[in-house]
Amino acid sequence: MAQLLLIKNLSVDGREIDDIVGFFKDNHKFSFDEITYFEIQQVKGYTRETLVEFARNKQPETQRIHKLKTANKWTFEIPEKGVAWKHFDDKWYMLAETPKSMFTIMNMTVQERITIADEQATTLDKLNALAHLECKIDMNVLNMVEILELNE
Repeated sequence: MAQLLLIKNLSVDGREIDDIVGFFKDNHKFSFDEITYFEIQQVKGYTRETLVEFARNKQPETQRIHKLKTANKWTFEIPEKGVAWKHFDDKWYMLAETPKSMFTIMNMTVQERITIADEQATTLDKLNALAHLECKIDMNVLNMVEILELNE
């Protein structure tokens, strides 16, 4: 079994309810503060490692990018730097604002949460529920600015 540590209430650092703070093994002993201030979601039938891999597969590729104002010339200018991310549509977008928490289950229903904690639930039902474990990069409209030069 794996356990997810989730934001329970809106936080001052910009994290939202149901953002995933951490992935833990079944034998992890949560502190009093973790139990008090966070929600713990059990995911039976999956290991911590399997869930981390599942989440990483949903995270898009990112690359550091640089933009020079003048090309093929020595200059004193400092290049503009940024990070681009590759959408499932195979296009590159500017990562303007990195999420405080990379993953969330905010779109998972109560029934789906019950399903992933149920030892008797089928693997297919659990996978359907875990489809709502999502990466937050493309949930921010600021991160949806296409970088045309990289998509030519």
